[in-house]
Amino acid sequence: MSGSIQIRPKYKTVTNVSPSKIAEEITSFINQSKEINGRVINYNAYLKFSPEEAKYWSPEINVRIRPNGSGSVIKGVAGPNSKIWATFMVFYGLSVMLFIFGGLLGISGKMLGIDSFWVLSVPGSVVLFALVFLASKFGEKLGAEQLEKLRSFLDAAVESAESKHS
Repeated sequence: MSGSIQIRPKYKTVTNVSPSKIAEEITSFINQSKEINGRVINYNAYLKFSPEEAKYWSPEINVRIRPNGSGSVIKGVAGPNSKIWATFMVFYGLSVMLFIFGGLLGISGKMLGIDSFWVLSVPGSVVLFALVFLASKFGEKLGAEQLEKLRSFLDAAVESAESKHS
């Protein structure tokens, strides 16, 4: 997944164990772990690293456990801390708005024969977008190892539930 352009990596597993058993096993794993914190609320699991292990770029994984026939489907997304995610979305939004509105003002000024500094907003917004994108990819690389730990943690909890309740 590290080479792909994917905003938030997806997680999906199908199992023959009921959602309640999966939720119990994930809760049990969380309670036993010193490295990973989280909680399970209404068949929604939120996993992240403990404050001692967490870094600025540490990922989180949020999954929903839903019934699927006689078993469960576990689907979710991984990504940065929600504060980091919101910050990146704000900067992406700013770059897009600068491109659109600044570009419109700049082009309108040029069409009217007025020299306008707004023309510079188009390349400026592209540079801002590229910088935010590169920063997000850098953070993704820094958090790749921890993301793999979270995924392995979740996979181990599901496998444990399968072995206990088969």
